[in-house]
Amino acid sequence: MTPHPERIAGKSIDLRRVDVSDAAFILQLRLDPALNAHLSATPPDLQAQAAWIAQARRDTAQFYFIVQDKQGTPQGTIRVYDLRADSFCWGSWIIRNGAPRKAAIESALLIYEFGFYALGFARSHFDVRKDNARVVDFHKRFGARIVDETAQDYLFEFDRADYEATREQYRAFLP
Repeated sequence: MTPHPERIAGKSIDLRRVDVSDAAFILQLRLDPALNAHLSATPPDLQAQAAWIAQARRDTAQFYFIVQDKQGTPQGTIRVYDLRADSFCWGSWIIRNGAPRKAAIESALLIYEFGFYALGFARSHFDVRKDNARVVDFHKRFGARIVDETAQDYLFEFDRADYEATREQYRAFLP
């Protein structure tokens, strides 16, 4: 398994490995009614959040990052998990209100760069709540395909070859 990188450098944002000291920030994001409508419920327990992060840091099968600007100010979260033979899942993608406009697109690009090139996966799989129209549209514009659905979610796939075509369109967002 690839070692956990402490930092993935982007053009105007970076992904920094999450730390227990980020628990209050993450809990604030997850409890914000403007951001949590499409997330699984999180109890308002700071110690439970810190314990979850501590466990996640020990887990070699997931990579959890803080999205931060170049000054080190946290702007959101993003995570890679559910690693399969040829595919990785990503999610826990929350960008705070007021974050730099490019934080969302850059963090998605950086997570694909990490999953496809650093980890070597051929494809990505992930789910999005059906009623999260803005994020569903984002992934479709990016080239991801809905391959199945549940009562609550669309199940997407995105191949490395598809990403490479999309990557050219978004090259200006990469370092």
